[in-house]
Amino acid sequence: MQYFGELQTKYDEVFVTSSYMYFNHEDEDDLSIKDFKQKIKTAKDRKKNIIGTVYMYNPIVTPMGFDSTKFLLDQGFEDYDKMIELKSENHITVYKQAMQKSCVGKVVEIKNLFNLNEKFIDCATLLDKFNSDIEKYNSNQNTEFDRDLMYFDPVNFIPSGKFVLFSWGEKLNKKEFPYIYEYANTIYNTTVRLGKKIIFVYKKEKTHDGAINLLQFPTPMHNVKYKASIASALKDAFREFPPKCSSYM
Repeated sequence: MQYFGELQTKYDEVFVTSSYMYFNHEDEDDLSIKDFKQKIKTAKDRKKNIIGTVYMYNPIVTPMGFDSTKFLLDQGFEDYDKMIELKSENHITVYKQAMQKSCVGKVVEIKNLFNLNEKFIDCATLLDKFNSDIEKYNSNQNTEFDRDLMYFDPVNFIPSGKFVLFSWGEKLNKKEFPYIYEYANTIYNTTVRLGKKIIFVYKKEKTHDGAINLLQFPTPMHNVKYKASIASALKDAFREFPPKCSSYM
């Protein structure tokens, strides 16, 4: 599997504004950047080649050839605003293990609630900023983070492919951060309205409907305690196609 994306920077922050996983055939050579871009060049190409969309919380990515343990802005990276190949690490490895067979030869697009390429962005200080920002976003005021780099229009974006996997974790708190919750809720409801096949993993005791009500869709990277169980449930979800929701514990 190969992982591609486009990074942009502004005000000493790095954002991942688009990213895709390509699941190579077993005997297929790695795609060049040019070859991959051809697969998503036009609306017709995207419809043909993109099999599904994953919604995550935020990206944590490193371009090929750079150090994952160091801040990218300190490493002399220059290929912003270009499609590049990224390291297949962390959450991407989990998706690779789950989707490789059912998505072979196809592209899966990734979208994020927040495009900020940084670890541990779920601290209260940042969430307060995001919550305030999204309130401004909805009223067309100026946001603290660049609105086009950090967020996407949840009403007008149409997810690609035959399935949509919600995998943004269990960090949403409706009472404490109502605008973030409403932003995520709009994304979910838009997906339902479009008639997409919705997939997610949920804790058995919380129930399928409970996960939807809370908009909490577990991911191995956000729940260390149940990392192996969630990863196993994700594999189970993709044992058939179209994939299905799957529970753990």
